[in-house]
Amino acid sequence: GYVVDGADEKSSSSSSYISRLESKYKPAYGVDEVKEKNYSPSSRVARLESKYKPGYGVDKDEYMQSPSRIDHHNLENDRDDDIGSEDVGVFTIDDVHAFNVGRKLSTFFSIRNNSLYPGFLPKELADSISFSSSEIPKILQFFSIPAASQKAKVVKDTIRKCELEPVKGETKICATSLESMLEFVRNALGPDVDFELISTSHPTMTKPILQSYTITEPPREIKSPKKVACHPLPYLYTIYMCHYDTYETKIFKVALVGDNGDKVDALIVCHIDTSAWSPKHVAFSLLGTKPGIPVCHTFTEGHGVWIQASTIAAI
Repeated sequence: GYVVDGADEKSSSSSSYISRLESKYKPAYGVDEVKEKNYSPSSRVARLESKYKPGYGVDKDEYMQSPSRIDHHNLENDRDDDIGSEDVGVFTIDDVHAFNVGRKLSTFFSIRNNSLYPGFLPKELADSISFSSSEIPKILQFFSIPAASQKAKVVKDTIRKCELEPVKGETKICATSLESMLEFVRNALGPDVDFELISTSHPTMTKPILQSYTITEPPREIKSPKKVACHPLPYLYTIYMCHYDTYETKIFKVALVGDNGDKVDALIVCHIDTSAWSPKHVAFSLLGTKPGIPVCHTFTEGHGVWIQASTIAAI
């Protein structure tokens, strides 16, 4: 669902590189019917970023073979050797701690295409509409969608992703309304606590561009006893995959300014215990590390983490 500006494609010397970053690392859930023809959903690297940075892109064959093990701990390496971890916002926790003011990062941030996310339905209406694999023919008929169309494929894929069993230690929901999402978050964080949503923001950015960013403030660790991550999925109305698990995570905000003046407040999530991740996970190849070593990644615009009333401190 993230786009590359057409004019910039023709004029930028780095446009082909950016295009490859966009096509290989953009979240797999953003679907444009024209772009979809040129996008291979079987790309494992695309699925890396769809789940790992973040989202839930699932290859149909793998889904049918082992639906309970499709998660970001098990994505195997298949990437271009000239794409580095910094380009796609993947770091070690030592990297994050070394994000001193004035340091340069060469990376890019995708821009969310809001037209692909039609908005929440009221809970009463959303709850009255079928949302299960067994009801797919009924859903397609209700929304007058041809069974062989790309839109029908998106419907089927999203429902199947939502029906995957949680991995060990994980609790998740596909929220079909704002009310159901907030209820899930409230149950996870506690009924009597205030909570807020944090995410990456870049209000001055108008197009995705690979450029050098300067760190303008020390990273701020955002401490919360519990955290719930939520990711939009493509559907006929807004669906959010929300989840939390028992493994330790740390979250940071980093203020950046690009060489062209774009300002970014980036959300970085660090998975401290990766010992259960597949040794073939592409993150380890990108970073030159192995399972057990913490892995950090930026959150794409439109994705967020719900936290309890937090304490923010520079590191």
